[in-house]
Amino acid sequence: MAPVKTEDYETSAIENTVSLSLGTRVARDSSAFAMRHKSDDVLRLKAEGKSTDCIVREAGVSRSTVTRILRYVERASAG
Repeated sequence: MAPVKTEDYETSAIENTVSLSLGTRVARDSSAFAMRHKSDDVLRLKAEGKSTDCIVREAGVSRSTVTRILRYVERASAG
């Protein structure tokens, strides 16, 4: 089997967003992109001073997801 060139599969968040907005499916890193998008939303809403319940509603994620993201950021900043 021939080696795979990783540069053929690297895309930026902008390219992924454009692909998604055009209705095309992004096969590579779609779950990672979705998680990054959720994390960005949660952190933005928290920075705006929103409560956890408000973040859950506005970001469309579960309470446990919000808690996990915030806990991860807290641990990383304490490190």
